[in-house]
Amino acid sequence: MTPGPQCDPLVMRPLGLQHLARLSHAELDGLHLRLQQLALRREPEQLLRLIDRQRPPTPLAWLAQGRNGEVNGALIAEPCNRRGSCWRIDALSINAAVQSRSEASVLLIRDALSAVQGALSWIARAAIDDTAVLSGLRQQGFQTLQQQRLWRLERAESLLACDALPPQLQLQPLDRSNAALLLQLELSATPAHLRQMQDLRSDDLLDDAQAGSLLLVDTQRHQAVAAARLLRRSHAGTTEVELSLHPAWAQLLGPPLARLLLQACSERMPITLRCDVRNNDGMAWLEQQGAIPGREELVLARSLWRRQELPAMGGLASRTLERLVSQLQPNQRPVPEAMLWR
Repeated sequence: MTPGPQCDPLVMRPLGLQHLARLSHAELDGLHLRLQQLALRREPEQLLRLIDRQRPPTPLAWLAQGRNGEVNGALIAEPCNRRGSCWRIDALSINAAVQSRSEASVLLIRDALSAVQGALSWIARAAIDDTAVLSGLRQQGFQTLQQQRLWRLERAESLLACDALPPQLQLQPLDRSNAALLLQLELSATPAHLRQMQDLRSDDLLDDAQAGSLLLVDTQRHQAVAAARLLRRSHAGTTEVELSLHPAWAQLLGPPLARLLLQACSERMPITLRCDVRNNDGMAWLEQQGAIPGREELVLARSLWRRQELPAMGGLASRTLERLVSQLQPNQRPVPEAMLWR
């Protein structure tokens, strides 16, 4: 590809085994181990996909290399679901010494988007003060959905948990037998536009969860009312936990939710959680539990909007999807407000 004028010394290349030796000398915000693992997995995964066309897509990585081959930037992207209809940019790091970090971000993002066939939507996160990455995302059509703050909880002992839960509520380990309950909870707790873009199924939630994830289930209604899902990806050396609370069960924001978190994460400390910055009650509760506020992040999304690019479907479904994705066109009105929790 032809690099932009401000980024002339940089060349974008997909990660390969030939880059392993250079990764150890690169300044990539702790991505070295993940990049090494992806480089070693790439060729075996390509062979497996030739044998099994139904195999879920695998993560990809792109590097920005300088004139002498040094690695000055990296991007890692992963599918959000087994069908590969939605992807997320899981990590994007540009060396601070690069003359135009914004242009390097644009090139890395553009090449990653081009490398994935059949993706209808993309999701990304970026620190609110990382102007280079945010500029790159917005130039490629990403728009802001949410603003969240990261919280770090160091010690399980600081959680103000109740000794016992109400009789109808039961803690259950997340597994295949109750994954459908988690999916129902996610559908109720996730904003509609984000829910439709992610296109998640119960298997996708299981794929992204570690052992120890818990559901809080109302046994009378056979309904998951809260969940603590330990994600397979980590943040700054901590276990990342996705805490979900059903909108109709806000009264659990207190000792019962702390009990859920204690049971799920006591052996995984420290942990990282996210909370929407508009959720004053949620952030106040996290502070009461001894969580330390960290940086703020933006959640951004990009989706197809041209009618001819939409898959063939019935009239009502086609119009519904077209209205959804049209909101993510550049220069359109903002998307509807997201749910405040997470």
